[in-house]
Amino acid sequence: MDNLLLKYMGEGLSRDPSRASQAIKPIVTISREYGCPSKPIAQLLTDTINKKLPEGSHLKWRFINKEVLESAARELQLNPADVKYLLSVGEKSLMEDFLVSFSSTYVSNLKVKHTLTKVVSTIAQSGHVVLVGRGSAAILQGKPRSLHVRLMAPEAWRLQAVISSRNISSAEAKHLIETTDKKRSALYELILGQKMNPYIFDVAFNCSTLSKHQIVEGILSMMAAREMI
Repeated sequence: MDNLLLKYMGEGLSRDPSRASQAIKPIVTISREYGCPSKPIAQLLTDTINKKLPEGSHLKWRFINKEVLESAARELQLNPADVKYLLSVGEKSLMEDFLVSFSSTYVSNLKVKHTLTKVVSTIAQSGHVVLVGRGSAAILQGKPRSLHVRLMAPEAWRLQAVISSRNISSAEAKHLIETTDKKRSALYELILGQKMNPYIFDVAFNCSTLSKHQIVEGILSMMAAREMI
């Protein structure tokens, strides 16, 4: 598999041979509370944008999700599952870091954070990407021509969505929602170095009252207003 960092760096430079004059390229990040449909919305958004492009256009928007984790794992020479675990546990104590750092297989959260930040930032340089999760909103906050979206819904609605999609019991779904939301908050806290800050997002959509198409139309309107499309 080609190195994702090299791929995106190469694509970004090939679109404009002059680095000095290279325009800032647009990017959308989508974060969610567990149970909200981030992937379908990201895919629908990407497809809708591409359908609006002039015929024959070579500049296509892309939807990226697990590739970020896979690229980070390759750089760390770990399995994606191992990186996912390290990203989910948040900051470890200094004493724990000191004790386990003698292991030859130990990878610090600081290194994981640095690698993930590098992967996401490199992809953002290429632009024209809808990037789901992986703390991307925290990494790219303040970046020009970016839009950071948060998908939310009441727990009762998300509970039913998880039960339906995973065919599990209510108790299992509740536990999954609580643990996953906690892990994702820990990732943001690891990147930000502080408690999760909801103001890093530009807009939040309530998935219990808005359809996927309505959410996508709302995102497209804001992208147009910011001259991202």
